[in-house]
Amino acid sequence: MKVLFRTSDGIAIDYEIIGESDEVVVFLNGIFMHYNSWYYIADQIKDRYKVLLHNFRCQWTSQNGTCSFDRHVEDLYELLNHLKIVRVHLVGTSYGGEVGMFFTVKYPQMVKSLTVITATATITPPIKYRALRWKDGAATKDHEKFVRSWINDVYSEQFLDRHPNLFETIVQRMEGFNYEGAVKLLDAFLELGQSSLINQLSKINVPTLVISAEFDHTKPPIFSKQIAQQIPNSKHICIPDCGHAAVIEKPRETLLLIEAQLGS
Repeated sequence: MKVLFRTSDGIAIDYEIIGESDEVVVFLNGIFMHYNSWYYIADQIKDRYKVLLHNFRCQWTSQNGTCSFDRHVEDLYELLNHLKIVRVHLVGTSYGGEVGMFFTVKYPQMVKSLTVITATATITPPIKYRALRWKDGAATKDHEKFVRSWINDVYSEQFLDRHPNLFETIVQRMEGFNYEGAVKLLDAFLELGQSSLINQLSKINVPTLVISAEFDHTKPPIFSKQIAQQIPNSKHICIPDCGHAAVIEKPRETLLLIEAQLGS
């Protein structure tokens, strides 16, 4: 059941808890995701772990406000303190993977393990211009134009061929999407180009798994390899025949990798 939490700067964030274990796994969304995209994976592990899901500020039904990676980190820190959760396993995909890395650098004592899925620690020109195209799509507030601005980047050609009605399905699910928030999130993502995240990754000393996807056109495997090279003793695994949205395209394979990491 969705619950609202109000941050120290007054922003209402919606969250949900699944399961009752003392071991807590926090799943962190990709930039346009709703936390319900994690339900399949959460349902498979809820008997062994307590799962915490939330929509970032500016994401879907969470309120808009000042938006940055630093602010997402503080929102999560405040939410965990509110729930009296001391340590967690962090699992983040894309934008959420980047939040996970920032959080682990700042609050290492609160992280038991880190899983980073199809993310980046740097901004290159292709990533920048892709994000700007997505931002233009979001600014239209038109479901079809918005989805067309990113669908080929997020899903592999093979997945799109196997699901010819995916575009229409996604468009139908866009009711309630927070377009103003999406623009803010993309601006926050683009600030990664001025951050020193890549140079801070060597500070991470928790067990870390970095997952890439073979056909990821948004944040190709080279960026996951770069992250893994910077985090001491981390592991990198590439999911074959998969696009950027590994959580959607290959949920079972992603689940198996997450479970292996949680049990390591």
